[in-house]
This record gives sequence, C-alpha cells and structure tokens, in this order.
Amino acid sequence: MKIKTPIVLSALSLLLISSISMAGPNNIRKVIKPTEYGYAQANVVVENSPMVYVAGQVGITEKGPNDFKSQVDRSFENLKNVLKESGSSIKDVVKITLLITNFDPNKLAYMVEKRNEVFGGQPPASTLVPVTRLYTDGVEFEVDAIAVKR
Repeated sequence: MKIKTPIVLSALSLLLISSISMAGPNNIRKVIKPTEYGYAQANVVVENSPMVYVAGQVGITEKGPNDFKSQVDRSFENLKNVLKESGSSIKDVVKITLLITNFDPNKLAYMVEKRNEVFGGQPPASTLVPVTRLYTDGVEFEVDAIAVKR
C-alpha cells in the first residue's frame, strides 16, 4: 500500500488553518490556572478545540510528607484537578510523560501501580524519563499530559 503523503499533509494543513481561523487573531489558546511565576498549568488550544496540553504537575508541598510516594499521589491529583478545570478528565488523556529523579526499581513499581490506579487497564501512551534533577531540590516526580476532550 502506497501512502499519499501530500494529501495527508494537505488535509492536516487545512485542519490547522481552519482551527486557527476559527480562533481569531488573539485567541489561539486559553490558559488554565496560571501560576504566580507566569507558567500555565494547562492550555486548551484554539477555542472549541478538543486539545488540552497540561504542564508538568508536581506533588511537593510545604506541609509534607514529601516522600516519593506522596509526591506521585499528589502529582496525579493535581493532574486530575487541572484536567477538570480545562473541561476534560483523566479519561481524555492520550499521552503522559513521567519524570523521575534517582530512578530505581521500587520507584518504577510504585509509578506503574499508581498509573494503573489512575488510568485503569488502558493507560495512555507513556514516556518515562529518568532525570538527575527537577526544577528545585526535593522534587522527585513530575507528570505532564496531552488530552483530547470528548
């Protein structure tokens, strides 16, 4: 079967142009829950578009505890809350990226357990990225997501 790339690209280009023209010149995206530092918790791309891009959610807190499992639990709760605020839900997530410091098999096992608890038997496409450090000392886990609202 031969793929007709120019037709596919043309259709994608038309879809993108149509989406942008529907949004108007000043309304390409809607910011969800901006932070005090100027970061957005999520963006809904183009008004009435189904796409939601959720920034990395962390679970560290001043009140603690801030062990790895607590951070993972709160990160996923934060993800659920941001998705709800955007008009979508955990069921709409199609892709997640998981960032983890000091990677080891026990942390991996807990992340998999929590991901299965949150997403059930059909988790979204997932990428695990072991890192040496996240944005500040003490942060051990971060999750971001892409969702398609129904």
